[in-house]
Amino acid sequence: MQNISSTLSLLFRRCAAFLYDCLLLIALFFVITATAISFNDGQAIQHLLFKVFLFAVSFLFFDWFWRHGGQTLGMRAWRIRVEGYESANVSFEQSVKRFLTGGLLFGFTLVYMLVSPRKEALHDKLSKTKIIRYNN
Repeated sequence: MQNISSTLSLLFRRCAAFLYDCLLLIALFFVITATAISFNDGQAIQHLLFKVFLFAVSFLFFDWFWRHGGQTLGMRAWRIRVEGYESANVSFEQSVKRFLTGGLLFGFTLVYMLVSPRKEALHDKLSKTKIIRYNN
């Protein structure tokens, strides 16, 4: 019973940290979009490249935090950190795999955590990373 409880606690922390980070990303998207609209005569930007650009900004946001300290601001608030299997540092390759699998399999990857023998999310397994909970 305690194993299920600790898994659900970590799942809650992960989701709360992700929600926190999404709020930060939305604020960043507002600034980027407002700036882009001002260069587009106040018109909405419909171009696919703009959406690709926002996706790239999302990756850069997560990649920078994961590779520089292993924590996004949301992860810091919820006292969790991402590490590689072999090293405390996350490599660029691990960051790319983690971001793409987490984004493409969103939701399913966390449900996998409930049935995984190691209690890891699918994007953690595929990117060879793990989430560490700490108390400070």
